[in-house]
Formats: sequence, C-alpha cells, structure tokens
Amino acid sequence: MTSDRTLPTADRIEAALAAHDGPWGSTSRVHQVEDLSPGLGQAAVMRVHTTDRNTANQTQWIVKIPGGGARSLLDSQDAQLNDREVAFFRSTLPARLPTGITTPPAAVIPGDHGREWIVMRDLGPALANPWTPEATATAAARLALLHTPVAADPALLDLPFLERTGHHAYAHHVPSGHDNLEALPTDPRLADLFTPAQVRALHRCLDAAEALADRAARLPPTLVHGDFTPRNTGLDSTQTLVLIDWEHAGVGPVGFDLATFVAMHQAFGGLGALDERALLKTYSRALAEVTGTDLADQAEAGFAIVHLTWGLHLRLGPGLAAVRLGAFDHAPAQRSAALEDIRTGCLRALLWAGAAGVDAGS
Repeated sequence: MTSDRTLPTADRIEAALAAHDGPWGSTSRVHQVEDLSPGLGQAAVMRVHTTDRNTANQTQWIVKIPGGGARSLLDSQDAQLNDREVAFFRSTLPARLPTGITTPPAAVIPGDHGREWIVMRDLGPALANPWTPEATATAAARLALLHTPVAADPALLDLPFLERTGHHAYAHHVPSGHDNLEALPTDPRLADLFTPAQVRALHRCLDAAEALADRAARLPPTLVHGDFTPRNTGLDSTQTLVLIDWEHAGVGPVGFDLATFVAMHQAFGGLGALDERALLKTYSRALAEVTGTDLADQAEAGFAIVHLTWGLHLRLGPGLAAVRLGAFDHAPAQRSAALEDIRTGCLRALLWAGAAGVDAGS
C-alpha cells in the first residue's frame, strides 16, 4: 500500500481470498469494493461484495489492512498500533467475551504480498442503528461485561499486545494544545470559542496530564476497547453490543471506555442529550454484578480522568490544529460543527475536573 492509500483492486482481493481457506468459500467472486477507510485511522478498510459462482448467494465482507491508510494529525506514537488488532483476533480474548458483547464473527487473517489482512463479516446493519440515549444506556450496561474475562482470569491483562496507556495516548499533543489556546485571540475563526476564564481552566487541565496519568494507574484496571465511540460499535437485534476496530484494545481504568463514548457521542452523530451521571450509575451497577464489588467511585474517577486526558488532548491538540491549518476553510458548515464539538466537549470535560482531582479554578 502506498502513502496515498491506493486500495487493492477487486481482482487482487479475489485472488487473495481464493488463496486462503475461509468462510467466504473457494468459489467466491468479488464484484464490488467500497472504500470505508476512516479519515483519522491508519488502516485501509473496504466493504467487499462477493457472489458465489455456484449458488449465486451474495455476501458482504469487511477487508481491513492495518497500516494501509494514511497518517493523520492524530500522530499516534503507538508502535504496536498496526499489529494489535491482528494479535487480538489471534488471541483467546474474542472467544472469552461473554454473551451480550461480541466482535465481528468469522475473522480470518490471510496474508497478501507480505502484509496481513483481517477479513470478517460485515456488521453494517448493527452499526447503522441510531445511538439514542436509551441505546447508550444499554451500551453502558453491556460495556461492564468487558471486565468478565478479567474477573475470571486476571492474567489476561498481562497479554503483551495490549495497550497500557490508551487514556493518556495523546498527551504528546499537550504542548500544541497550550499553543492553540494561546492563539485563540489572534484568529478571527477562534476568538470567541472560550472565555478568558475557560482558557485559564483548560490550561490548568492540560498541565495536570502527568498527575492524571498517575491517578489513572492507581484505579482498578479492566480490559478496554480503547476506541469505544459511536462509529466503532452498535447494538444488534438482540441488544448485543457489537464492537469493531480493536487497534487500541488494552488495559485501562474502569470508566475509560464509557468516557470515550460520551466524549464523541455528539461529534459522531449520537441523538439527544446524554445524562452522564445516569450512565455512570448504569455502568457501575453492571460492573458491581461482574466484580462483586462496588467500584462506583473508582469508575467515576476513571471516567472523569479520561475526559480531561483523551478528550481534551484530542480536541485542543489536533482538533484545534486542524481548524487553524484551514482543514475546513472550504466548508464553513463543517468548520462550525467542528468548533462546536471542540467547545462543548471541552466545557463538558471541565465539569468533571473536580472528580478527576484537578483544581481548574473558577
């Protein structure tokens, strides 16, 4: 794959599938390929439509090529990012997930020209279901089930491929976050984004990054998806939580995944306003059923910390940088939407500063 994300042709995909045993069968013909590659991801992702030459049955598959996409302003410094999802599917973790939560079925790891692919069934219908507040409450309860494999076998958290600092993964953007905040008054597109008092509070939260990472490390750990956002999950017809994109599978504090979902709910098309404290209670009750221990206070701390790390570092670093670099100058409506997400997301994070142990000032 080249840096401009040139995708493999239908013929090449068909040849790669034919060269490996898999649930697609040996008589599948690829007749359509759709590019689904996310704008911020480093993988190439395609929906592949196949037809069986003998039965004429049609099936849709997702073909994912880790590392086959283009770099983005997120500038991940995770050396294992392009290998982790393959390692996840080759591990015992997918099979250990309990009823109520699942990964894409029939995941197979064929190789092509020295690069590993991930081929799995398309879960598009489940992922397309709208994220209403009611659906999000169900997801919060299901999310606690990620702790079930750990409760049964704590040694799973020692698997070498798991990400360890996902909640702190974008802390290298803190300096640019400070710079972007300082530049607000000089940029007419950004001058009214925050009040001076809010800017001072956001600086304090950015300065607390190291202390927040230390606090997170002292919270009870759990298995985390690591990129639990509305684009990477859905509820199927049985209300099972379907999770895709496991590049950031890892170990993190309880409350981590719920915070990333809430942080990106509005930006990624979620419907309605979320009651974050109610969601935390739902998650904590379900977590208590899995662990036999009341971890509500620890879950609240993890949830709050991730708002101030993962959420703020992304918005004030690459988020504001994209606007300053003119990424949306050709589309004023998109720029307005991006700035509104940055503003509301950062203000929402400030509301959790006290719970995270940060004095953000008045």
